[in-house]
Amino acid sequence: MLPYLAPQPLYLAGMWIHWALLFAVLGVLAAHFLLLRRARLTGLDVPTAAAMSLSMVLAGAAGARLFKLAYLPGVLANLDWQSMLLAGGMASFGGLAGGLLGASLYFAARRIPASRALDYLDALAAVFPMGWILGRTGCALVHDHPGVASTSPFAVAYPDLPRFDLAVIEVLFLAAFLIPLFVWLARRPQPRGLFLSSFFVLYGAFRLWLDTLHVDPPRYAGLTVDQWAYGSMFLAGIILAASLRPFRKEVFA
Repeated sequence: MLPYLAPQPLYLAGMWIHWALLFAVLGVLAAHFLLLRRARLTGLDVPTAAAMSLSMVLAGAAGARLFKLAYLPGVLANLDWQSMLLAGGMASFGGLAGGLLGASLYFAARRIPASRALDYLDALAAVFPMGWILGRTGCALVHDHPGVASTSPFAVAYPDLPRFDLAVIEVLFLAAFLIPLFVWLARRPQPRGLFLSSFFVLYGAFRLWLDTLHVDPPRYAGLTVDQWAYGSMFLAGIILAASLRPFRKEVFA
């Protein structure tokens, strides 16, 4: 069983910095600079990739904050605007969806064709797990995603009782499977859109499974929030992969 480690916030330059926030920032920076490197390697315009990344970060932060409300059905049902503004936390799916919306608005404003926009999103998807794992590591350090009780070797010894830490499980999934797979794929030419569609399918499927370890998640029309969210991501990945079949001869190293 894994130990329950709860490091105190980091005191730096006269202020307390929470580990979750620190690792989230590190994850954003890592994904950004890895994207720029990927853009250079694949012949994409680096300033365009950088501007897309900034648009995604800003829209993703707003989306993560807003989508967190979906996990607070009582607040939404009562239309308690003060509680909505003060409710803490962020939701990862909202960050992903908001980021994609931000990229779409940027591409539309720049009148970048969909086929070219796909190349930039695919370049980001190829390196995104390397940044994402840092953000999830921050969640694992503060243990803010407790799951169902368990005596599994992968459970964490929480103060109340042993249970799964969903962030820890996600870090293990990223480190042991998704990142090695994407690093291996990135070393050789791949069909256009492979990384984006693969991320949607693989990460969406993983989060659907991970949702089974949640404790009494809120439901809408009989489905949990994550079933709606990551089920949509999984289906979007399948549809994207199928729609890109005619373009598979166009490869990007």
